[in-house]
Amino acid sequence: MDDSSISTRCPARYLWIALGVQALLFATIGALVGTHAWDDGAITLAYSRTFAQTGRIALTAASEQVEGASSVAWFLLNALVALFHPSFEGAILTAQILSGIFLGLATLFIWLIARHLRLRSRTTLAILTIFSLLGPSISEVANGMEMTLLTASGLALVYSLYVVEDRRLLTVAVIVFLMTRFEAMIYYAFILLPQLLRKQFKSFVVLSLLGLATVGLQEYARYSIFGDIVPNTIRAKMHLPYHLTGVDALVSRLKAVFEPIHVLLPILMGIGGLLLFATISPAARLRRILGRNDQLIVLSMPIIAVLFFSLLTGQNWGYVGRMQFLLFPFALLLSGCVFDELAGALPAFKSSTALVGIAVIGIIFSWTTYNTASPLDAIAWSLRHRGEAAERFGVTPASFRMTGLAVDKLRRILGLPTIVVMTPDVGGLALCCDRIRVVDSGLLTNRRLANEGYGALSSVIAEEKPEIIQTHADWAVFSRIYDNPAFIRDYQPILIDATRLYVRNDVADLLVRSGKADRCPLSRLECLQKALQTHRHVEYVYRSDDVAFPKTGAFVELVEATPSL
Repeated sequence: MDDSSISTRCPARYLWIALGVQALLFATIGALVGTHAWDDGAITLAYSRTFAQTGRIALTAASEQVEGASSVAWFLLNALVALFHPSFEGAILTAQILSGIFLGLATLFIWLIARHLRLRSRTTLAILTIFSLLGPSISEVANGMEMTLLTASGLALVYSLYVVEDRRLLTVAVIVFLMTRFEAMIYYAFILLPQLLRKQFKSFVVLSLLGLATVGLQEYARYSIFGDIVPNTIRAKMHLPYHLTGVDALVSRLKAVFEPIHVLLPILMGIGGLLLFATISPAARLRRILGRNDQLIVLSMPIIAVLFFSLLTGQNWGYVGRMQFLLFPFALLLSGCVFDELAGALPAFKSSTALVGIAVIGIIFSWTTYNTASPLDAIAWSLRHRGEAAERFGVTPASFRMTGLAVDKLRRILGLPTIVVMTPDVGGLALCCDRIRVVDSGLLTNRRLANEGYGALSSVIAEEKPEIIQTHADWAVFSRIYDNPAFIRDYQPILIDATRLYVRNDVADLLVRSGKADRCPLSRLECLQKALQTHRHVEYVYRSDDVAFPKTGAFVELVEATPSL
């Protein structure tokens, strides 16, 4: 009995091994990453909590109603969780668990499709292990975000459409898939294309109508609630800093296309090496691979769709490969098909050694492909500071919660029912503190800024009159807020619990007059150190930030143990 025949009756132990690896991974993430993941995941959780508690779709109960979450399905799923009133940590942990569950579900469908493709047992195990430990998989679970749901539903769609005929599973998969991401409608169109090649015209029409109905109902709801047919997050990404022009845009689009290639580079190179050095002729190799023509087309469509969309939109913020996550299981399955055809010409020992080497190097390499929010970095930091009350400033819910608590502290001192803050750091801040009206200078959750870009910044400041403005690093550069006349005229620096903020002049005067705050002159060494060296943002600011904060020669500092006014 050869290895390929074993794989058709592939025992479930391969699946259980992969799921066991994932369970250990999730436990590590829950214990050591926790609230130190990427803050964007907390934005959806804040929306979900507000919706569960008030019925409004807003970042906080006091914020404007606008579609600032990027996934309808993920928002609704976490809103169900929010009905049980989880804590700040509990909401994030639950999102991580849900993301992990859908990673496991995606793994199940990969295993089922691999069985259908009659992949060798060892190849199937390698694919499942690589997918479970791939850098983007770890990141998405650590961040508690929706791409594992998109991938699980996409795999279920392909499985129920091209492997087995299961109309109920197919219907659920289509609806969930199209509700998970706005761009899923493009992916869906590509996934249906093989039906035309197979001349399954009736099925193609029915599924197209189901897709149109699902998208149409979403658009009807979107227009009824928000008066728009495009999510606010998509409009925001038509402006700086998300949208680039000219050569920068071209480079961004090419980089986006090469992101998944970068993640899978050792795997692709390993298979390429086999293709070059296998002991069969090039024509025979090509015939063997193309002999699976129908299967290759089905597996290739999601890959082509994701690369096509990446070419249209360019790079997205977050870890490398996040927006292309749907591509990875199909690329691994396709690679498995090619590997098995080539490895058949090699001795068993050499093919097994090559497979192990490709898998191990591929996994480790994928852990190095981060440009932000690395869970491995968060784990290392947590281990170094285990048992300490230390906190760092970074793009994490934990860090932005500290900013929110600083703002909420000022609200309580002022005795206000709500306080308005303009900030680009919104996720952890909104999830922790629902009496803050958030004006998102990162554009994503503010309707006017998303539509008009930073050209509307002065008008938004005049309309909202935020008591507090927080800005730093890239956000200050993109918005040019330090050159904004309204900001220069009406705001001055304030330090609250080592958090650098800017407070409206009349609020600062009220605090000082009432004895709740003092002005700390930078002529004093102690004040200069607080302003430039010991604040929370010290490792996360630009020179322009350090020029702007001390520009007035002093900053406002709260007096300890100040009761509300």
